[in-house]
Amino acid sequence: MGHPKKAADIWEYPRTKEQRDSLYAKHASDEAVPMGNLLSDISPKAIFKAIQIMLSKGTIKQKLLPIALDCSAFQKEDFEYSKAQIEEVVDNLKKVPFREKGMKWIIDFNRELRVQFYGERIVNIPYEKMVERVDISRVGDCFRDVLGINTEVFKRDEQGRPTLQIERIAALAQPNYSAFLGKDELDVYKLELQEYHDKKVINWMKTVCSPNASTVIDDSYFALSPSDDGKGTKLEFAALQEFPLPRIMVLFGLSKWKWYREWLTRGAYRRFWNDTSGNVLKMYAGESVATGKPRTVDKTSRDNCSEAR
Repeated sequence: MGHPKKAADIWEYPRTKEQRDSLYAKHASDEAVPMGNLLSDISPKAIFKAIQIMLSKGTIKQKLLPIALDCSAFQKEDFEYSKAQIEEVVDNLKKVPFREKGMKWIIDFNRELRVQFYGERIVNIPYEKMVERVDISRVGDCFRDVLGINTEVFKRDEQGRPTLQIERIAALAQPNYSAFLGKDELDVYKLELQEYHDKKVINWMKTVCSPNASTVIDDSYFALSPSDDGKGTKLEFAALQEFPLPRIMVLFGLSKWKWYREWLTRGAYRRFWNDTSGNVLKMYAGESVATGKPRTVDKTSRDNCSEAR
């Protein structure tokens, strides 16, 4: 018998154009990016944007997309956050040897491209100092090429730390060159549960909705804990991810070459984890981890957004 579905488990990827259009209309804003198509993929505007992403991503404007999701179910006292799916991923990956330094994965080609990934990195920073400067509830800011995150906190602990929140995340297409192949910018809501233990802090992240259908599933957790020798800190990230294959890649049949897809996937995750873990160190050092050019905040955008970070 499977696990009963909780409110945060119900996310069905829209398979028809009508479903995608309806979903996008509910969450649209001036800064939101709709799902593209083959004609728009080869337009001069799309090609220029892809070049900009590859060569000058610092000139791309940051975004803060409004939270237009009905979050009433998550705010109820009896709401139960389900960690079962990502816990299963962690158990699966324990059985797999490391493929590269600090990284391992399981790739499922029976789907479009579903990946179970685990990355860890030991840094020479005492755990107590790390958690003083790195807020685990804001670790999403460190993910590679995030253009902006809008956050609404639902619950806090006695110390005022977030324990349950929703985030709407905007990020550049990953890997960046996939923008040339018809992959859309990421736009996804994640429901996040924060846990604070004596020797470990964890942020559990669960896909709730992807307004432009750029994400099939992106569930993960990020944890900080003392290294085995007690002198440093272990950074851990585990994820179950599936994204639509780039449309031009599918059109030319490149998606049928499993060896090619695996080679690209390995490279993409290597860059993602190295950059993301590196951004955590930047956050510890008080440096900016933002991608892109700061946006201009006007009254309308301020009224439409929640706890902007």
